[in-house]
Amino acid sequence: MRVSDWIQLSDMNRVSETNRQSSFTLLIHRLFSNRGLPDWIIAIILGLSVWYSIDIEYWKRTDRIIAQDVLHYYAYLPAVFIYQDIELKYVTENPSAYQNKVWPIHSQLGKNTIVTTMGMSIMYTPAFLTTRIYMLLTGQGEDDGYGPPYRLGLIIGTLVYLLFALILLKKLLLKFFSTVVVAITLLIVVPGTNLFHYATAEATMTHANSFFLYAAFLYLTVLWHEKPSFRLSILLGLVSGMIALVRPTNAIIGLVFIFWDVKSLESLKDKALFFVKNYKWLMTLLAFAVLIWVPQIVYWKTMTGLYFFNGYGSDQGFFFNNPQIFNNLFSYRKGWLVYTPVMILAFIGIVIMFRKLKGIAVPLIIFTLLNVYIISSWWAWWYGGGFGLRAYVESYALYAVGFAAFVQWVIDRRKWIVTLPVMLIIVAFIALNLFQTRQYYFGSIHYVGMTKEAYWHSFLKLKPYGKFYDKLTIPNMEKARQGIYEYEKAP
Repeated sequence: MRVSDWIQLSDMNRVSETNRQSSFTLLIHRLFSNRGLPDWIIAIILGLSVWYSIDIEYWKRTDRIIAQDVLHYYAYLPAVFIYQDIELKYVTENPSAYQNKVWPIHSQLGKNTIVTTMGMSIMYTPAFLTTRIYMLLTGQGEDDGYGPPYRLGLIIGTLVYLLFALILLKKLLLKFFSTVVVAITLLIVVPGTNLFHYATAEATMTHANSFFLYAAFLYLTVLWHEKPSFRLSILLGLVSGMIALVRPTNAIIGLVFIFWDVKSLESLKDKALFFVKNYKWLMTLLAFAVLIWVPQIVYWKTMTGLYFFNGYGSDQGFFFNNPQIFNNLFSYRKGWLVYTPVMILAFIGIVIMFRKLKGIAVPLIIFTLLNVYIISSWWAWWYGGGFGLRAYVESYALYAVGFAAFVQWVIDRRKWIVTLPVMLIIVAFIALNLFQTRQYYFGSIHYVGMTKEAYWHSFLKLKPYGKFYDKLTIPNMEKARQGIYEYEKAP
């Protein structure tokens, strides 16, 4: 039985269960079950994100938006469209003007080379070109590609990607779940997680942009398995290639595609036969996934003489024999489930999915196990400065299905004594995340130095006070690069 059959069976069972629900649950459905509710929730989420972006005004600051890692991600665009100098000679010729804007490395050919892949520059391109045209038409200020208009444009670009991602998730989830469940799920996924922070305060980091790519990948995966076609294969190939081009380790999302609709060893054989039957579409998908990498490979070959190049160097890698899984998930420093506790509900939902949607639960579990292992094995398991464990943010598009399964299960219980407390818990998780987002803004959640003592000292305190800074510890970066994790008192 294919996933589409499971969907149909789930819909039939859900109708049957709805007919048996208590008056309390029926009241909820009557109040909220209309096709427009998810759209209202999307509008609320977008409005909240816009308001917060305006409130913090990060586009006015030179140390935000186009800063730190983003200087690498973004460097391709000014080099190509403003300076017409992909070799970054303008940086060498005028180092004082660009030392805080471009951070290239010197390749073995002696050329200035951008450290990261160009995936994020491609994602930024619509916003960048729109701003560039505006600057040319108005002649406002120095057009070096780094001013406030460009920073504002990039924030708007990420919010547009967030909108597209939510629309795709809505369309996907409505294939499986009721409208009220989809609406609640969308509300959890953004305001309830650190995705909200990375769509606003750190909008130019990879995560919110990759969240859109993950949502597109999942939606296209469902459509492709329902009816493979040349168009879907091209789109899925391009999205897959972009996911890897933005962040190469995210290529493991391909496991979701490979194991989609696999429920047992027997169905694994059926899946292999399905791929063989549709090999021409599969080859098309792979060809377009590779095609989007061609400009990157040409760039590397030109700059370094190599077809594949690791700009980070050998001292920033993975320790697969020493994954920091417990710290990655539960540490007060950055633990994923400490700062995004609502994710526990998604995991419960994936377990629940084994009843009717096992063909979706299996690939999500396989992906999660490998993803946690890889992310935990990075030399800096806390992933630098940031709110929570940022490396998981893009995967929330996948876990939206788990959230929805959990919410559907709760609503389908026929007793308010179950439904009401769980809904209150969800509201509490959302409120906690939004409050902690503000704590991070004011500094009562430190970007890298949190400890158990510091966390509880500042718990529900908006701004740092007392001996908060005395309770922080900072990782020893040199030892961490060797796989040795020691922490020192903050200076």
